[in-house]
Amino acid sequence: METNLKTIIKFKPCAHGITKLMNNLGHLCTVYNWRDVYNPLSKVQQTKNIDFKFILESNGVKDTFWGLCTQPEKIKMLISADIIESVLHLYEKRHPNDTRMRDYIQGIRDYCDGKITQVELNALKINVAITTYVDVVYTVAYAAAVTNRKKQWKKNEEILLKYI
Repeated sequence: METNLKTIIKFKPCAHGITKLMNNLGHLCTVYNWRDVYNPLSKVQQTKNIDFKFILESNGVKDTFWGLCTQPEKIKMLISADIIESVLHLYEKRHPNDTRMRDYIQGIRDYCDGKITQVELNALKINVAITTYVDVVYTVAYAAAVTNRKKQWKKNEEILLKYI
């Protein structure tokens, strides 16, 4: 996966993140003058491909996840499905016979593979949203409370690395 500075700028990055990335690309700047450094760059420099592995090494996992906003929707959907699945066991402990969440995750993958339509995916999403919203919120809050956040970020990074 790749992106470029021009695309990143379109998505309004935080000053600290773009400054760090630009410095690591060799365009020395500060959080106060990064625009002054970016604007005079040539079109070639602004549109030069930046590999997401470089972004990960440069800025870390959180900024790399932010950078996914520059990617096609299906890529973001697949990564999201993998991350949701990584904490799904918390929901399934509370609802062992409820497969709607797992069905929706599979639906995301099937949609991205062209096996089902957007309408079919939306039906799975609506089924999950209407019937399990309170439980999903509880599960996410519970996961945040009991899960080692560093461990989950490491898991998120492993998932991200499968795609980049």
